[in-house]
Amino acid sequence: MRNTLSILILSLVSVSALASIKDYQVKRLIMMKSDCVEQSLARNETESGGLMFVAQCKNLSHYPDGVKVLCDDAEDERSCKLQTKAKSYDHLRLLQSN
Repeated sequence: MRNTLSILILSLVSVSALASIKDYQVKRLIMMKSDCVEQSLARNETESGGLMFVAQCKNLSHYPDGVKVLCDDAEDERSCKLQTKAKSYDHLRLLQSN
């Protein structure tokens, strides 16, 4: 009985550890939803208990300051949203000759 109880407790602890958002999930979101080629990824906790990810991009054309991803729920990757919009430099097109 004691062994069964300890196995049950260990399995519950391991399930709760698996529930947090993994870096690869955020990298996949960045790759699918933006033109950022991710170079590095930093993870920070928010005051509300969520997670904020900041990715630096290799290609600086659209995201010179990187990409921010906010996850309201630290245990559900579906709550993650891109916070940074791609920059466009329309004034550079004016310099091109037609």
